[in-house]
Amino acid sequence: MAANKTFYDVLGVKRDASDDDIKKAFRKLAAKYHPDAGGDEQKFKEVSEAYTTLSDPQKRREYDQMLMFGGIPGADFGGSGGRGRYTYTTNVGGDWSDIFSNIRNGEGAFSGFDFSSIFGGAGAGARAAQNRPTKGRDLTMSVDVSAEEAFRGATRKATYRVPSTGEEQTLTIKIPAGAVDGGKLRYRGRGEYGTAGGERGDLVITTHVAEHPIFKRDGADVRMDLPISAFEAALGATVDVPTPDGTEVRLKVPAGTQDGKTFRFRDLGAPNVKRKGARGTLYVTVRVKVPTMLSKKERDALTALRDADTRDYREEVMRYAPSK
Repeated sequence: MAANKTFYDVLGVKRDASDDDIKKAFRKLAAKYHPDAGGDEQKFKEVSEAYTTLSDPQKRREYDQMLMFGGIPGADFGGSGGRGRYTYTTNVGGDWSDIFSNIRNGEGAFSGFDFSSIFGGAGAGARAAQNRPTKGRDLTMSVDVSAEEAFRGATRKATYRVPSTGEEQTLTIKIPAGAVDGGKLRYRGRGEYGTAGGERGDLVITTHVAEHPIFKRDGADVRMDLPISAFEAALGATVDVPTPDGTEVRLKVPAGTQDGKTFRFRDLGAPNVKRKGARGTLYVTVRVKVPTMLSKKERDALTALRDADTRDYREEVMRYAPSK
């Protein structure tokens, strides 16, 4: 350790650093200098000794007291004490290969610090196991898509940050026609970097599709309600119906159609993202609307029709009415 360099200097933190600040600083330096990751073993020993002391409340208090009296505890790294300085070493006994083995096993060799969070939690084994190529982890993000974009497909520019390096990367997202809410798009090799020459992870993008005011998705199938008048339901009608692809289809409503009747149009739903070239079914459900305001002429006409109607519409229901 360089002359007049304290453990706080080694970790790059202030004297009043919190426990969390000390742990974050050590985590960053340990990942940088760990020998199994190709780092400097001597540097790793220095930051490890500094962390062992500063992460222990009692040791830190003693260390700070020594600093108050003008000493540089730990200045003779390893505890030689040869130049008349204070020495405050924290070698836990044994050699460093034992400590490194504990670290790789995730045993937390330094004051309960679990190195498995840095080095992947590798199990017991030789140091060579740590040098095996490891694929980087997948990164995730989401993209909001309008209902229209989900029907016809779209492209988006997206920028994201790689956690290990902090670098920003940009790619063009291709939202397929027929995209569904919660669907996953995987871009291989665009995730976190691997270690020891391992390949990069993937970038997984989740699509969040907004609801359409009329069309309701059920995978590639699409459902919609079609309002018609009581007169159209009774007399029959021909109605133009919009479809998800922006065209129209003509629906022939038979006379006497009841509310809730559903008509099916094959291949007029949304594109099927799982079957290229295929489309779902469009289901159109009739909703009979009864006028709420009538002119005198309409009321007189409907009253005459009602009085002339001799059908018993409640025959099935009245079978269960009590006898009089």
